[in-house]
Amino acid sequence: MSTSSPLATLGNIFVAPAQAFDDIRGHNRWLWWPLLITIAVTAAFTTWYFATIDIHWFMLQSLQSNPMLAGKISAEQMQQMADHATRTSPLISGVVGTILGLPIAYAVFALYYFLAAKLAGYEVQSYGSWYSFVIWSSFPAIISTLVSALMYFMRNDNQVPLQSLDLTSLNTLLIHLAPADSWYTLISSLRLTTFWVIGLTIFGLARWTRRGMRHAAFVVLLPYVVIYGVWILIKVI
Repeated sequence: MSTSSPLATLGNIFVAPAQAFDDIRGHNRWLWWPLLITIAVTAAFTTWYFATIDIHWFMLQSLQSNPMLAGKISAEQMQQMADHATRTSPLISGVVGTILGLPIAYAVFALYYFLAAKLAGYEVQSYGSWYSFVIWSSFPAIISTLVSALMYFMRNDNQVPLQSLDLTSLNTLLIHLAPADSWYTLISSLRLTTFWVIGLTIFGLARWTRRGMRHAAFVVLLPYVVIYGVWILIKVI
């Protein structure tokens, strides 16, 4: 039986995904719930972090760990730039990036599934349905933000790197690369919630299309293989 409730679906996407994917199909307007919650939580944490972090320390760390600036800017120049840094720029760029970046990223992935649906002849064809599918499938990623916020609160330290707060990151958990390492950003982008979202998306696509898990895994994993494959290739070359 369908719950026919977006509030119930917010919980079911974590604990009863089969029910959740059945319920969101045909309810495209429900996408506003996970979308707005994700944007609000992420923007709130971003605002809190940049409003309270030691901005001089943050800017100096950012400059020192930027491999593109190595050998091009002296330590004295970096220090001068950090001395004149304000928190306005990173705060605004972080919040605006969240408000605009998340919907755009979801839209790109939705376009991919929309085109896949057309080519493979899935029953679900509309772009709005796939946009809703992507947003709901990605909702568990909010856990990474909540974990980071909790860690920042517990650390009570205004000189802590943003990435190190995310205990769901493979770099924080296992690898421990320094920010200056060229692989730092790539490894830090891989989180436990990344694999959760991938697995959930595979399950949801298989349920919506009834083409089987193998077919769904191929479709879902393809863009990740391309994105990370190109990223790794750029690092190696």
